[in-house]
Amino acid sequence: MTRGLTGRCSSAGAGVARRSGKRLWQALLADTSGGPAIEFALVVPAFIALLLGILHIALIYLAQEGLETAVEAASRLILTGNAQTMQLGSGTSAYTGMSSSDFKTAVCNGLTGKDSSGNSVTYASALPPFLACSRLYVNVQIMPAGCTSPTVSTPTFNYTNGVLTSNSTSYGNSSCDGTTTSNSGLSGSQNDLVVVQLAYLWPTISAPLGLNFINQANGNRLLVATSVVTVEGYACATGSTTC
Repeated sequence: MTRGLTGRCSSAGAGVARRSGKRLWQALLADTSGGPAIEFALVVPAFIALLLGILHIALIYLAQEGLETAVEAASRLILTGNAQTMQLGSGTSAYTGMSSSDFKTAVCNGLTGKDSSGNSVTYASALPPFLACSRLYVNVQIMPAGCTSPTVSTPTFNYTNGVLTSNSTSYGNSSCDGTTTSNSGLSGSQNDLVVVQLAYLWPTISAPLGLNFINQANGNRLLVATSVVTVEGYACATGSTTC
């Protein structure tokens, strides 16, 4: 008799356990209180990747706009004749007109000298503070007035570890009507057509979701800003008979 009661009790207990387990699984399946947490875990990686992509694009556009502003200010020095007539140095080392290195110094750090009338003048830096001069390439090409078929050559960029190592302060060659002219220094007479290019190696990285903003070696993106001007009439520097 005792054994029969024990068997029936064990069977009843097992049935209760099965029914309780079934109800537990049903309750868990019906419970949606953790849904938002799961959805957040699925969405947040893509959301963060999107934010990083937007940030990278915003920084690239910021650098490009800074370069555009710089090239406009730089080309104005040539447009107005200030670069051609600025008097630099002193004594026997005095000279008139910016050299290629002077022009890049003016773009990067500003330059002090004398204007065409002999008055002291300072030109402020055109390059924004968040752009480094060591990553900047300056290319100026000059087409003589009356040129009917100008050709602008593509500058050659040489750099190591993301830093330009050559040609960063020189001027490219210009070609007009089939004749190539080497621009070893800054010139540009009145009515000449002048092309001013500022190229910059902007350090960046590949963003998530396959977004790749790198188009140069060593994790750089090449940014180029160009300004084309026709040199205006300007007064010759004091003591100079030609300009």
